[in-house]
Amino acid sequence: MAKNESALQPSQRMRVAYILTLVGGFLDAYTYFERGGVFANAQTGNIVQFGIALANGTPDRCLFYLWPICSFVAGTMTALCMEDALERRNSRLVRRSVLLGEMFGLAIVSFIPAQQEWDMLANGIVSFVAAMQYQAFSTFRGTSIATTMSTGNLQKFVSALYDGTMHLNQKSLRMAAVYFSIIATFTFGAFLSAHACELMGPAALWPAIIALGIAVATITYLRRKNQADGRDASV
Repeated sequence: MAKNESALQPSQRMRVAYILTLVGGFLDAYTYFERGGVFANAQTGNIVQFGIALANGTPDRCLFYLWPICSFVAGTMTALCMEDALERRNSRLVRRSVLLGEMFGLAIVSFIPAQQEWDMLANGIVSFVAAMQYQAFSTFRGTSIATTMSTGNLQKFVSALYDGTMHLNQKSLRMAAVYFSIIATFTFGAFLSAHACELMGPAALWPAIIALGIAVATITYLRRKNQADGRDASV
């Protein structure tokens, strides 16, 4: 990895990456199982479904899949605006503010009935906050890692594995292990979500909300620890 763990900004620690990746897998499975087969994070699936609905001439389904795509765009723009506004004030709450906003949005969704006429609103909110997380948290331990989808991580895992095995590169093998663990964590999040949806219905989002709260607490604890040790505690 590019940096020693203790020298990193708190929001770039790997323990934060694993928590957020777990949430990413959880949210995708939640909207798929509970909200009409939409992928909140992986917009590729929604774009494909939109194209199919367009070909079938079903405008209601077109809008159903187009809405989370637009919400994802809006969430990305919002995260960028938040970063600009808070960084101009030299605030060290940029990424924690994103997570708190995500918790608030998911809490709202947990109370929205699981009915077709309400699912589009729920999917839009989840896609919006997932985009904020994707934008704000993209680098961990000096390495690009996606916490809300797995396609890029899978490609990087294979690339690192190839370099590690074919060129006997130990650093690449370690990177491959990291990406494999991230993919496994995302999968486990989806596994947990499937069971939570069966037990809790729309309220199944609360385990993800709690996990995000743990991420906020972890970043805050690491920031204070850095301050106590005399290191930069920016997030």
